[in-house]
Amino acid sequence: MTDLLQVPAFARLADYVGLWSMSPQHFSGLWSMAQRIDLAAHVEEGPPPLKSVLEKIPGPGDKSIAVVKMTGLLMKSQSSMGGTSTIQLRREIRAAAADPEVAGILLAVDSPGGTVAGTDDLATDVKAARRAKPVWAHIDDLGASAAYWAISAANRIVANSPTALVGSIGTIQVVRDFSAAAEREGIRTLVFATGSLKGLGTPGTKVTDEQAEHLQSLVDAVQLNFDSAVQKGRSLGVKELAAVRHGGVMTATEAMDKRLVDAVQPLSKTLSEFSRELSGRTDHGRAAAGSLPMLRRGLPMLTG
Repeated sequence: MTDLLQVPAFARLADYVGLWSMSPQHFSGLWSMAQRIDLAAHVEEGPPPLKSVLEKIPGPGDKSIAVVKMTGLLMKSQSSMGGTSTIQLRREIRAAAADPEVAGILLAVDSPGGTVAGTDDLATDVKAARRAKPVWAHIDDLGASAAYWAISAANRIVANSPTALVGSIGTIQVVRDFSAAAEREGIRTLVFATGSLKGLGTPGTKVTDEQAEHLQSLVDAVQLNFDSAVQKGRSLGVKELAAVRHGGVMTATEAMDKRLVDAVQPLSKTLSEFSRELSGRTDHGRAAAGSLPMLRRGLPMLTG
């Protein structure tokens, strides 16, 4: 099954102008960077090489814990601006869920979110993995938007510090209207198309009220799926969901008060607690106290 999940071997430029689920401040920075991209060079170079996002560490008995690293910008293919491919994440999560030597899965998260494309599929695979074995998520400083959407189905969500930022439950799409600038330059942009929505966003054309309503309806439809995932995953009531879906991040302390995270503690404690829980599910007894190894270097979340 994992072989069927192929990471796109081309630059998905359309993703940059599509729907995003990302913390506002990070999205603004990304948008500024994207506008300066040399598109020709970007397409010619193609996506950077994929890196494994899975590392196994010793768990209870002779079993292991699969640590799946969900870091940086999340897009279907590996972004030229870093981050993680959501398809690669899905392959690693599926492989860990199917591996009889893996007792549990820890999602190690440090991400502002990313594209809507691929996020719902990733969240679905996290939910499916949870039916096979325990899945915990540890947020290291940042777990927002698409990243939080994906991990909302985990059995337990922990943040590393009271100052960690969590949430940003919202969806965004940006379309720039250059029609006024074009008019000042004496430029008329004529779009010949079938349908009033075709040609939406063409540089130099005005975004009509009908087109704006259409874009907002797409954003609202995606947000319904995001809301549903968080509400079900975190067992939130309607009022509880409404209190956290403002689109902004919050500190881990507030996120715990609003039931978006279950605890605030360093990674070492999360690993210790996870190993103890997993040991109760095996016939190998409890792991020896203090025997948990440190993960290999290169994981930005190893600060606690």
